[in-house]
Amino acid sequence: MTEEKMSFSADSLEYKLGRFNAKERFALIQRVLGVEFVPHAGFLSEVLAKCGINAKPERVFCAMDFHLDWLYAALISNELRQDEPLRLLADEAGVLPVTGRQQDADFVMCFTERPATAPAITHLLLVEAKGVGSWDAKQMRSKLAQYRAMKPAFDRNPNVRPRLVLMSPQNPIPSTTRQSAAFRNVIDSFNEFGEVVWVELPVDNTFSVVRCNAEGAPDGKTPTHWKLSLRQPALS
Repeated sequence: MTEEKMSFSADSLEYKLGRFNAKERFALIQRVLGVEFVPHAGFLSEVLAKCGINAKPERVFCAMDFHLDWLYAALISNELRQDEPLRLLADEAGVLPVTGRQQDADFVMCFTERPATAPAITHLLLVEAKGVGSWDAKQMRSKLAQYRAMKPAFDRNPNVRPRLVLMSPQNPIPSTTRQSAAFRNVIDSFNEFGEVVWVELPVDNTFSVVRCNAEGAPDGKTPTHWKLSLRQPALS
């Protein structure tokens, strides 16, 4: 068992989340860089301020591309028991909390705040990031539907305070452009985790490789040429 799992008590959400964190990219980054996978202090302070969380956590569980099926299992289970069949129930909209589609949160941060005169609070920050292109309303609608289907799991953990955090070069929440209308409507309809917040994600100008015809028109089926195209930062 890794040091990270051992640093949290076995009954904590942080520990249980760690038992599902099987992404090779997570292990690869730690192995190659030789660093503990923790948020930068400046970034963490910015996010907590945006979320209205007045805390200075000593230890934060972090993971990337974290499957929502894993999150549900960690929340719904008092104990993690191997090979025990558990009843799978859909919500009123017919959405299952376990989908098998590998739908995920781009980044997860979780830590427990222990006030001296109040019960402990576990903050669960679920980050969705978009660096280039446009936010995908259909994809976000699907993710939020699964979060809604996970309500029984969140109800079992009244001390857990989830927040949805969007990260992109431009803020899509207050945007009034036609292009962002569908995505904005999806976000506006989701209040289960409180106010959705946005944090800036700086993105450098980068190229993509595009297959095309001799005139440079994109052609993915019968290309005869290729060209470089400048990626556009995520639009609001």
